[in-house]
Amino acid sequence: MKDISFKNQLFLVSSAAIPGALLRSQLNSSFLVNILGVFIMGCIAGLKLNSPAQLFLLIGFCGSLTTFSGWMMDVFALIRGGFFFQASLLIASTLMFGFLSLTLGFLLGRTIKQLFLSL
Repeated sequence: MKDISFKNQLFLVSSAAIPGALLRSQLNSSFLVNILGVFIMGCIAGLKLNSPAQLFLLIGFCGSLTTFSGWMMDVFALIRGGFFFQASLLIASTLMFGFLSLTLGFLLGRTIKQLFLSL
């Protein structure tokens, strides 16, 4: 990232954060945005995009789309309400489906990259 000035890095990250945050607010589900976000992250990792594209998509868009704090607040609310099993299920399912989604996204990104390299 040293080849990109700090000012340009800041512009790339902040300009992608806006649509990420807007999408997160529309989906209104911590579970869904986190699973979608890691799927997109996996695709980007599989594509092995250049530094500016990674800054824009990974840090800007996906960083704004995904929400660890929102997920933790959902878990905390369940625990405070006495729903310990549901809280455990939310933690386990988010981790399991998150990793699966990241892996599938990575495989898709790698496949797409290989298809374009073979053209």
